Amino acid sequence: MVAPQPRRVTRPAPGRSRHPTSGRRLAALVVVRVVLVAVLAALLLGADRGEPGLGRPTVPAEASWPVRAAFYYPWYPETEHWATRYAPTLGKYDSSDPHVLATHVAQARYAGLDAFIASYWGPDTPTAQRLPLLLDVAGRQGFRIAAYYEPESQPTPPSQAFLNQDFDSLYRLSAEPAWLKVEGKPVLFVYNIGREASCQAVKRLLSASKSRFYLNLKAFAGYRNCSAQPDAWHQYVPARRYDQQVSDSATVSPGFFKFDETVPRLPRDLERFKADLHRQVASGARWQLITTFNEWGEGTSVEPSLQWQSPSGYGTYLEAMRSAYT
Repeated sequence: MVAPQPRRVTRPAPGRSRHPTSGRRLAALVVVRVVLVAVLAALLLGADRGEPGLGRPTVPAEASWPVRAAFYYPWYPETEHWATRYAPTLGKYDSSDPHVLATHVAQARYAGLDAFIASYWGPDTPTAQRLPLLLDVAGRQGFRIAAYYEPESQPTPPSQAFLNQDFDSLYRLSAEPAWLKVEGKPVLFVYNIGREASCQAVKRLLSASKSRFYLNLKAFAGYRNCSAQPDAWHQYVPARRYDQQVSDSATVSPGFFKFDETVPRLPRDLERFKADLHRQVASGARWQLITTFNEWGEGTSVEPSLQWQSPSGYGTYLEAMRSAYT
């Protein structure tokens, strides 16, 4: 959008006097108009960058297939005390900062993503406290958020009663307009590993869901043979460049270099990443996933970094995604 230009002021003819008060008023009007134009331009620029507080555009009731989403981690600075081998361009930020969240959402939109799958570790955790904030910020930009339910990865998983109560709480929160919805249901991803990587765990998760959520569970050996099945499956293996779970999901990783390891499990290779993105798009999978947007401890981020800068400021990985997705 081109900002309107200030109205041209007619200069008096040479030798003709002008009343000084009228001249000052006219000058003041010009200054006011210029200031208003500048403010409007700043607001438009801020809206494009995803600055908070600029209104709430309408979010479509449901996403359409394929859904392109990245796993997202709102757990800084406490997680691993910001140990990482890379340097985000935003610096070592706080995930409670609305400006940081708004910037991340704007970056994701630039890359062609539809949603973040935000790590959630249960009530009374920092990730639970930040989830409503993330939903609010995303809603202002027409972006979507789903939770990644991670308590199922603990050595002692939640009891059925706790699971039921926590799912009830998340379902109430899913009434937020920015919560990702497909096929008439709010989406909930689950990171079920260890003893919860079993058909029995699938049953208890479905029981807690009560058919309210669209459940997308992490795949495990023999998952297709379970008598009870969720709505979809995904795999979370960021040390693997590409993974596909039939037509359910196709997942791409940019690399994996953990902060406390001396050798990367998956070296970064931008050309390989681009090829895998094109393979993902061609797969036709309903869920086209990125591991990850900002898991800095494991070095799997596509968020802009000093190590992969670009003239646009979005970084080479987000630019590659934009090229493949849009």
